[in-house]
Amino acid sequence: MINHTNANNASLLSRVLTVGSVAEGGTLSLLPGIDLASLCDVLELRVDTWPQEAATGVAFAKTCPVPVLVTARCSEEGGQNNLSAAERDRLTRLFLPKAALLDVEIASMQDLSGLVADAKSGGTQVVASYHDFAGTPPLESLKAKRDAALAAGADLVKFATTLRRSADIATLAALLEEPGHPALSVMGMGPLGRVSRLLFAQLGSVLNYGYLDRATVPGQWPAARLRELIREF
Repeated sequence: MINHTNANNASLLSRVLTVGSVAEGGTLSLLPGIDLASLCDVLELRVDTWPQEAATGVAFAKTCPVPVLVTARCSEEGGQNNLSAAERDRLTRLFLPKAALLDVEIASMQDLSGLVADAKSGGTQVVASYHDFAGTPPLESLKAKRDAALAAGADLVKFATTLRRSADIATLAALLEEPGHPALSVMGMGPLGRVSRLLFAQLGSVLNYGYLDRATVPGQWPAARLRELIREF
């Protein structure tokens, strides 16, 4: 039997998409009145920023008009509320039946291996992510992280690093210019972040993150403006 949910979710990884992130719990009650399809292609629910509102998030996810990406970020990579791995696992599982995509840090893939396996068996695509708020690692280091993520079951690998100089942009671009590379989501943070996100989208970065209510990292665009610019270019 063909798993149509899995097939549909997998097709997300073959297109350049704009993600609109929700980082404020108060925004959840406003979402039913917003034309999300006009603002973004994928809705990211940053559950770590509003764990006490998880039930409201789950209720909306059931009727969300665009694919849902669920993220419960660890504190070491920018997550809020200092959630343990067990708590992040519990919160994320509430959303799995309606999640097209699940974000798990590369560093957490082993600790959350059961969650990753259950997500994949249910047709949810796994985004393995890495965030560096200090700088941009060498290209070979990023490739090693990418390969480890894929070996652990990732369907897409996401890199968000801080850009200190133009050479850092070139390092991230090299990932997208490598022949036959896997599905990647690549973005810069910091003063050069905004311009890098437009460039990487043109180079084929699959998920390109903006925000619907507030930025969670320096260098993010409002989602609607980011999508407009990506389509224009």
